[in-house]
Amino acid sequence: MLRKQDEMEKQQSDQAAKNGFVFYTVALLVWAIVNQITSHGDGGWAFIILMGGVMVYAFTRVYYNRKVR
Repeated sequence: MLRKQDEMEKQQSDQAAKNGFVFYTVALLVWAIVNQITSHGDGGWAFIILMGGVMVYAFTRVYYNRKVR
């Protein structure tokens, strides 16, 4: 049976999600830079995935920020 999270569990989940986002952002950025250098100008899929993730994160933050106000 599912139960509601308390404030500490919500904070821990939020922190874990932020840490995961930062990790995958840095990993994809490094991958895109390496592809850019080795492929002579081709960033590849890593940069596209990185920009998609950043856009989803940004739009989600804007949506919830406006929803709270």
